[in-house]
Amino acid sequence: MPASTDPIRLGVKELAQFVHRHGDIHYRYEFSALAQEGIARQQDYQRDRAPSYQSEVSVKATFGALMVSGRIDGWDPEAAVVEEIKTTRADARELHARIGSVNTAQLKLYGAMLVLADPTLGPLRLRLVYLHPDKPTETVFEERLSRRELMDFFETTCTAYARWIAWTDDRLARRDERLRAASFPHEEFRNGQRRVAKALFRGFRDAADWLVEAPTGSGKTIASVFPACKAMGAGHLDRVVFLTSRTTGQRAAEAAFRVAAGDAAVAVTITAKDRICFNPGMPCDPERCEFARGYYDRMPAARQALLCGGVADRAVVERVAREHRVCPFELSLDAAAWADAVIGDYNYVFDPVIRLKRLDNERFRQIGLIVDEAHQLGDRVRDMLGMRLSRSVVKTAIAEPGITPMLAKGLRSVDRALGKLDRTSREAVEDRDAEREVAWPEGLVRAIDRFLGAYAETLVEPDALPAVNEAHFDLLRFRRACDWAEEGTFHCLGCYVGRRFQVEIVCTVPGRHIQEILAPFHGSARLSGTLTPTTVFQRIHGFGEESDSLSTTGLAFPEQLEVLLVPDLSTFYRDRERTLPALVRLIDGVREATPGNVLVAFPSFAYARAAAAVFDHPGLRCQEPDMALAEREDFIAWLNADRDRVAFVVMGGVFAESVDYDSEAVRGIVVVGVGLPPRSLRRDCIAADSVANDIAEDGFEIAYRQPAMTRVVQAVGRVARGDHRGFAVLVDPRFGDPAYRAFMPNWWQPRFVRASAAAQEVADFWGG
Repeated sequence: MPASTDPIRLGVKELAQFVHRHGDIHYRYEFSALAQEGIARQQDYQRDRAPSYQSEVSVKATFGALMVSGRIDGWDPEAAVVEEIKTTRADARELHARIGSVNTAQLKLYGAMLVLADPTLGPLRLRLVYLHPDKPTETVFEERLSRRELMDFFETTCTAYARWIAWTDDRLARRDERLRAASFPHEEFRNGQRRVAKALFRGFRDAADWLVEAPTGSGKTIASVFPACKAMGAGHLDRVVFLTSRTTGQRAAEAAFRVAAGDAAVAVTITAKDRICFNPGMPCDPERCEFARGYYDRMPAARQALLCGGVADRAVVERVAREHRVCPFELSLDAAAWADAVIGDYNYVFDPVIRLKRLDNERFRQIGLIVDEAHQLGDRVRDMLGMRLSRSVVKTAIAEPGITPMLAKGLRSVDRALGKLDRTSREAVEDRDAEREVAWPEGLVRAIDRFLGAYAETLVEPDALPAVNEAHFDLLRFRRACDWAEEGTFHCLGCYVGRRFQVEIVCTVPGRHIQEILAPFHGSARLSGTLTPTTVFQRIHGFGEESDSLSTTGLAFPEQLEVLLVPDLSTFYRDRERTLPALVRLIDGVREATPGNVLVAFPSFAYARAAAAVFDHPGLRCQEPDMALAEREDFIAWLNADRDRVAFVVMGGVFAESVDYDSEAVRGIVVVGVGLPPRSLRRDCIAADSVANDIAEDGFEIAYRQPAMTRVVQAVGRVARGDHRGFAVLVDPRFGDPAYRAFMPNWWQPRFVRASAAAQEVADFWGG
């Protein structure tokens, strides 16, 4: 639709930032320079003005299709004074030198909108006022502009924005035309793909929320991306956001957008800052990083280069960023605000601190959301909403050489509050080291607030006091977690880790937050190969049992996956030493019967190492804890390279979940045990609150059984990918329990066999 007939509503601040942001990126002034805590200070300032002074004055104006609106902090019509008020703990003059161009532009736009609304107004005094939240100090920058100067500024600003919108509208019109004509990128749909694509197209058209289960490797990524692209072409969506939990998921999404949309649409991948930064470990300081210096002067050209079509993956973002000498991470965020598709981690949508507000763009109002590996969504959101705070981090910061007296005083106050929490909660338990619930930490919150105020005024360099900065990060995050915590779905727990006390805010019921996040999207699809029973996952995600869900086999033929249950070999902790020889014989027999590689998934590293110590095979390799990225990639390449290898891995780890091996690399898997998480107070709280909030009748199911069986099903998903055959041998008596079997997908057709017969059954499967 042409821009002239499609109104564009935007705020004054958004307009000022887009057109008038210049200069550098600077870590100190990018985020919390304008403190929310200053609201009371601003109100005190406004109350002391003249009787004719008006606060929070709404204004609006139009320029072609642009409908600009805002709220003026202060307007005195008798004195002809307009004020924009900012509250900050930073040095006001330094702040103004860094980002004053935006603040000044915002003030000028307010003045222009006043004179446009009132023809009798003449010159105005424009006052930009910086206040300290705790001190009665004011720093004022003032200028006087004529009516014509203000109107010219408004026109020039709006013209620049309208020019960008016109370019964007032309690009979107060409995008939609090409996507309307696009056809499915493969010769034909695989089994189940057509059902998924049809359901999701209707979902994006009607703003519905779908839960979709399809086997790993069945092509569900393209089956979700293609209908999203078609929905954009049909005018039902303006943009799609694709969330993944791992890098492998990002690559699959990028590949899907390349074949589904080609260069008709722009997809931007957001890579974590610490991975894409050209100067890792260095702060965003223009004096030390050339890519931060002058970023906003060079960014517009770099952004436009990324938005010319196709998938801007990490390599493309880095190339364009180097060509234009701009920060690659910030460039990806600025381009994502105007892209047709955004690919990134869950936290860019669900984390209340990291969430990308830049995706809220007037030109992309109807946004569809795809959440890959959605079986992880509940736990990931729980982790995002919670926070651990260790007393050791605080004590290390206090002892750091060079710490200022004011910072040390603030941290000692925090340390005393933590010590008090420890002492009072320890009185209720016999075991000093036991995990226990503690009273809501109101005293700790007050101490943290005092430290955060001191930190904001001290201007700590990021690399000057690393321990203090680490403590600041943890304390700030903990403080924010206390703000969004709700009674009945959050707990405060304490325990000892080593010799130091640790306090943790725990989210037990993530569904409310998930619902709040999903509500503004114009339809969503939560995808995974592990969503049985769907009613359990719907409740975890905050939906009712009657919500839209789809489960499709995605298998080329029923005999593609053989699932054998071995109930006569115990993997309970108390039995492991006794049954280990029989387990190793079973694994070796299955290996001999398999024409290819075999994964063996254990519930712990210790169990895997114990089995590896007595498993005699030259092609064995065992996963180790805390493997670096290069080591992980080497492990996957090793398994893909040959066809007579055995990999011992851990359930829930990087090699048993979400990773895509070559189609024929893994022919079978032995799953050892159900992988129940260790008993903990944290999970017991999840169980209790799941019952109290009507998430489940059986809290154990949500807190323990679901995460355990999710790991099992995900591990089995590493085999029988595409059109290839594979088998799974599940070893544990509990696999015969209906409560555990309820989590097995509908495309499994499990059979019970004795441990002694498992190898022959596998041989018969391959010989059949």
